[in-house]
This record gives sequence, C-alpha cells and structure tokens, in this order.
Amino acid sequence: MPSQEHFAIERFMDEYEENVDFNVAETCCHSLTLNELHKLCDEKFELNYDKRLTYGSICGSPELRSLIAKIHSSQNVQLTKENVLITNGAIAANFLVSYALAGPGDHVICVAPTYQQLSSVPRMFGADVDILCLKEVDGYLPHIAELTAMIKPNTKLIVLNNPNNPLGSVIPTDLLEKIATVADDRNITVLCDEVYSPLFHSCGQPKSFVQLSARGIVTGSMSKAYSAAGVRLGWIVSRDTKFLEQAASRRDYNTISVSMVDDEIAHYILRNRDAVLKRNYTLCTENLATLKDFVKSSNGKFSFVHEPEGGSVCLIRVSGIEDTEAFARSLATHYKVLFAPVECFGIPGTLRVGYGNSNLELTKGLELLNKAYNGELEK
Repeated sequence: MPSQEHFAIERFMDEYEENVDFNVAETCCHSLTLNELHKLCDEKFELNYDKRLTYGSICGSPELRSLIAKIHSSQNVQLTKENVLITNGAIAANFLVSYALAGPGDHVICVAPTYQQLSSVPRMFGADVDILCLKEVDGYLPHIAELTAMIKPNTKLIVLNNPNNPLGSVIPTDLLEKIATVADDRNITVLCDEVYSPLFHSCGQPKSFVQLSARGIVTGSMSKAYSAAGVRLGWIVSRDTKFLEQAASRRDYNTISVSMVDDEIAHYILRNRDAVLKRNYTLCTENLATLKDFVKSSNGKFSFVHEPEGGSVCLIRVSGIEDTEAFARSLATHYKVLFAPVECFGIPGTLRVGYGNSNLELTKGLELLNKAYNGELEK
C-alpha cells in the first residue's frame, strides 16, 4: 500500500474554516455567484435542460479544451484541444502528472516552500524526491546552478510553482527559459503548477512554461484567478500529446471524467475571462495595498517574508511568536478568524495571508490578528 504523508495545510483548513467568521487563509479570489458573474460579464449562464446527463466528453468538451488551448497559445506556439486534458481541479491534474511519470527508481526535484501535494505525491508513488529550497538571497526563486547540481542520471521530473504558493514570488521568463534549457538538454520533464496564473498584478507576466518547452507540462484550474473553486475543474496543458494520453489512461482508474455542468460553467467563465480577471486584478491590488499599510503601521510586529508579485497569497512574519500553529489555532478558536500557520509549509514563525478575498474579510481579519497579538480578548 502506498505511504501517504499527512497533508498538513488541508487538514488544518478543514478543521477550522467552517467555524470562523473571517477566513484570511482563503487562497482564492473572492468567489463569485452565477448572478454576480451575469452582472460582471453581461451574459447569463444558460444550462441546456434538454441535455442528457451522461459522462460527457471524457477528456473534457472540445469547446472548453479549445478555449484553454487558445489561452495558453502564442504567435510562436499554437495549441489545440489535443494539447489539453480536463481534470477534477488542479489537484487532480498534479496528481495525474505524478501518477503518469513518477515511480520507483525515478528521481524528482521539487521547489520548496510550495503546495505539499507537489512533493508528496511523487513520494507516494515511490519516487526519490529532493527539495530545492527557495532562498531570500535569490528573491525566493530557483537557483539555476543549485538546480543543475541536483540533477542525477535518473532525474525524471522537475516541479515548479508559478506564482508561488505560499510566497507570492514569480519566476520571470528569462529564468524559466534557463530551466527549460537545462531540463530539455537532459530529457527531463518540467511540471509547472500555474494555478495562480495569470494573477501577475505586481510584475510583468512571464510566459507559460508550455510556451518554452515541448516537454513542459502546465496545470491550472478555475479556483484561484477565476473565483470558482466550487466548479471542481482544472486542466493539464502540454505539447507532449503522448504524455497526455498516458495521463488520460490513468484517470480511467479514478475520476474518468468531470461533471458536464462544471464543464459548461467553466466554459462560460473562461469565455468571459477578461471581465473576471479585471475584477480580480483590482481586488488583489487594492487588498495588497491594505495589507502593506497594516504591516507598515505594525511597528515591526508583522513583516513580509517576501512582498508578493503575483497570486493571491503571501507570508508574514510574526515577531516574537515561534509557534504560529498554536497562535493560529487560538485565532480560530477565540477570535473566529482563520490564518494558515506556515508550519504547514515548514516555516515556523509565519502566517500565510490570503489577500484575494473581499476587502471586508481582509480588513476585519487583520484587525483581529492585531488584537490577538496584543492579547486583547474579544467580547
């Protein structure tokens, strides 16, 4: 039986998120209703009530796959629906990549900190996983010389995350190109989890990794940048169609296909993506300004580990508190506000802040964080 690691962040979130008033651990941009989408996009979602509820298109509807292919295409690299596999969220997409590529005898390199799944699942399938630690001196970006030195004859996969969860750092195109060259020269596949793309609100937008390497694999979803986590839909994009066939064959043994309704809602949102992204760029930019003001006015009580350039999450240090997991549990229990302790990512003394939620959620959450730090009990 495969050995599965305890998924620290998911277990912590599940324990508390239904019992708090303000969730500042939320990683998605503020979730939208269908009515709100209608007003935002000036198009109402219409479900075909005469459509039979079959399994639908096993790889995802041709219309949705073609639209995602277009989003990931450029003048130089044109993709089609054959380059896209629809999955049950990005978590299923990342799982399938490891399921298809990583096993006993394989070596995987994964950046850290990052979403635990990206390193844990290859281990579960028996691969040897080494961690490339992101450092402050490098701007929390992969160090190309360190990465190259870690490669072994059996290295099968390099795993990146851009923008990074939980740091909010963004790997620029020139560094991505160097990583692609190193990997391609050695016949190594690169998985780039781009689930927070294209929320590059404080920097230039880097190219998607699928644009840089014929072997590259990109995963994404409707959850973060598109405010629709309840639509359990994600995707894998790659120019390597043989790999996509491998991934699809493995999915036959678990989820088979995604919900037809989720597929249709995702297509509706993505064809109106410009309006949704405009709203979420503004939300992240304004909320990040609120967070910066809070940090600046805290007189050193709170500070950024890295000022985020993209995505909707970042880390803040909490001065004088080493056990931030205990602090976060107290916040959730006594102050009814949820922050994610970054012990879950191996960085004690810090909290992950989601700043893509509503401004009210963030403002009230930060107010309660300050009260808890000062020992002011809620009445």
